[in-house]
Amino acid sequence: MTEVARDLARARAMLGIKRYHEAAGLLSRLVAAEPTDSQAWCLLAQAHLGAGRHEEAAAAANRAVSLAPEDNWPHRLASATMLRLGNIPEAVRAAGEACRLAPHQWLCHLSLAQAALAQRNLIIAGQAAANARMLAPSEPEAHVISGKVSFACGDRAAARAFQEHALALSPTHSDALNELGRIELRTSGSAQAARHFVQAARAAPEVSVYRQNVQVVVRRVVTRVIYFTSIATFAFLYVTAANHPARVVVVIGLGTVALVSGVIAAVQLRRMPPEIRPLFRTRRVMGALAVAYAPILFAVLAAAVVPDFILPAVLLTAAAAMIAVRFAANAMLR
Repeated sequence: MTEVARDLARARAMLGIKRYHEAAGLLSRLVAAEPTDSQAWCLLAQAHLGAGRHEEAAAAANRAVSLAPEDNWPHRLASATMLRLGNIPEAVRAAGEACRLAPHQWLCHLSLAQAALAQRNLIIAGQAAANARMLAPSEPEAHVISGKVSFACGDRAAARAFQEHALALSPTHSDALNELGRIELRTSGSAQAARHFVQAARAAPEVSVYRQNVQVVVRRVVTRVIYFTSIATFAFLYVTAANHPARVVVVIGLGTVALVSGVIAAVQLRRMPPEIRPLFRTRRVMGALAVAYAPILFAVLAAAVVPDFILPAVLLTAAAAMIAVRFAANAMLR
């Protein structure tokens, strides 16, 4: 085995264990010494993609294309880098060229499906995904992309079936777990979605989007509590202000609203996976809830101390404040 072959093997091994920065360093030295080695440029593009250096990855992929224009691998890498850079039409073009060069290579159709899906061309994406699945029925990625296309088309049942099939092939497939979480967020609820997102983050801790999706679930649950508290409090204060109730009625009614919203929050929290429950106790979440509950406290104090003749006006003021602080509380969660 030549020294170049040994370096390429070492680089592949580094990429296999996600040591992208080390692989990029080794491959940068290799292409400097062997600037016409297209495989080295392809591996360098992969390393830069893994390290999040998308422009460097695009430059390496384009260099590989120029050295081996009849090889589908450089075109697939070029498509992937263009996707990361947001150049969707060029990503579709590069993936289409890869399919032309190697129509029986499932990875080429996978690349085209990913690029066409980003372009929202669901017809091309669906056909490419079906081709990938037909050529490689045992590859979970082919089913994952099929599920993504189905979800984009609004067919949640098919999307779920594809992701579950992918997980049957690879039980810890992080992308399939994440996609199931997205489906559950639209259908069965936040708790099940959170479980899938947590499993995806555990399977691939280096992928930040899975952790971000967990945060989405937290914000969604807290926002629901804030909405219920806001609407219920506003309705109660508006009705009581118009009917001049006794002070004790105001206090008991507001206490009931606060208690019920607290019970709702506790039930939602209990349904969440234990790993993410601490996220509900962060300063941001607690601050948003404090802001949302502030008008309730204000109205209770007002009912206790203000004269009867101005109590309706004070309660209406608290009702208006309740709606205003709802927006403030939600903004704190972003």
